[in-house]
Amino acid sequence: MRAVLAAFALVLALPAASASAAGPDEVCDLHFSGGAILPAVPVAKTVAAQATGLANRDDAGPGLLFSWPKAEPRVFWMRDTHFPLTVGFFGADGVLFAQANMQPMTDTYHFSVSPAADALELAQGQFERHGLRIGSRIVSRECRPAGP
Repeated sequence: MRAVLAAFALVLALPAASASAAGPDEVCDLHFSGGAILPAVPVAKTVAAQATGLANRDDAGPGLLFSWPKAEPRVFWMRDTHFPLTVGFFGADGVLFAQANMQPMTDTYHFSVSPAADALELAQGQFERHGLRIGSRIVSRECRPAGP
């Protein structure tokens, strides 16, 4: 656990402007069991983009997908984020196994507990609005370069 916190402390030290200025390189249409589709969700793949997340924005927009090549324990916080979010954690099998409601402008850590290969941040209430709950699964994702 100490190694996980140390890695995230390093991420906190990165300059936030580096990721937000460039914007996402990729967006994905996420297709879920039960038929829900979230179109054009930006993807945070780089350490800088993941460190910034949805901080310093006016709203959550279509949310943000965090994607990693390997499932590992993850931790999220809300520094410089001005609106409430829910983060959903997905295992390597694409199944949503945990969610955490996060309050704006806090440094409270929200741990995945189990290894997560993906995490999805949405405005609070959006998981429910789309019928996404524990056990929902990402069945496919159609990704493409982000447009101008």
